[in-house]
Amino acid sequence: MQEAVQHLVTLAQSLGKPIDHPGLAGPVALVPESVNIQSLEHLLPAPTRTRQKLTVLDAESFIEYVNRFASSATAVFCNGPEGRTFTAVIDYHQPDSPAWRDHVATYRCPTTIEWGRWKEHDRKRMDQATFAEFFEENVKDITQPADQPNAPGAADMLEISRTLEAKKNITFRQGTRLDNGQVQLTYNEEIDGRAGESGQLRIPEQFYIAVKPFLGGDAFCVPARFRYRITDGRLMMWFELVRPDKVLEEAYNAVRTKIKNAIQEVPLYEATL
Repeated sequence: MQEAVQHLVTLAQSLGKPIDHPGLAGPVALVPESVNIQSLEHLLPAPTRTRQKLTVLDAESFIEYVNRFASSATAVFCNGPEGRTFTAVIDYHQPDSPAWRDHVATYRCPTTIEWGRWKEHDRKRMDQATFAEFFEENVKDITQPADQPNAPGAADMLEISRTLEAKKNITFRQGTRLDNGQVQLTYNEEIDGRAGESGQLRIPEQFYIAVKPFLGGDAFCVPARFRYRITDGRLMMWFELVRPDKVLEEAYNAVRTKIKNAIQEVPLYEATL
């Protein structure tokens, strides 16, 4: 027992006397054997400063976290619609006092599944069956704006997709643009390998989707244009979203305004750390 006590005494003496140093976190001790400085902060009742790198999942949590921990040193940085990331450095530098920047919260605006689907198929040429399947699966996103009473609604787009899906053995001859902006596609049905009755299918020049680009964000009405090509009697169709980059910019600005208005006096800068 006495040997064990003596061993502990020797070990404690070998650590050296704890000292405080303004450039180090908490008390430290010089270890003679390795001539290293060893921090003793873990022996204190609490850390000397907050060290936390946190990623929050929505704008509301980011706002709540910043307002809870913000001090006169806190600053928030955002890097535009392309990066769409908001970073709060709770212990940021002050003009007359540099800081450690160890307490950081980050929020990156996550895109929705719906926006991802439309962006993935934007300007992507699809055959008749694939095009019909895509619209049938995503018809819930189709909207008819109040200022566009002639725009096709969800029911109209569903009817078009089901018509394309049902008429599999057909040969398209031509497409004609009508006075009302629609395109009329003329086709012949094939019966036992021979040309049968002819028919026509009208598709709108433009339609609209209502989707939220960011999770928890606002929904936006996005116009999209129909496009088609007839090659050797086969129809290829696709759509082109109108300025999707501007939609993301508006969505980002909406989040930025929301955060700016909610974090009170905390400064917000457009910058990349």
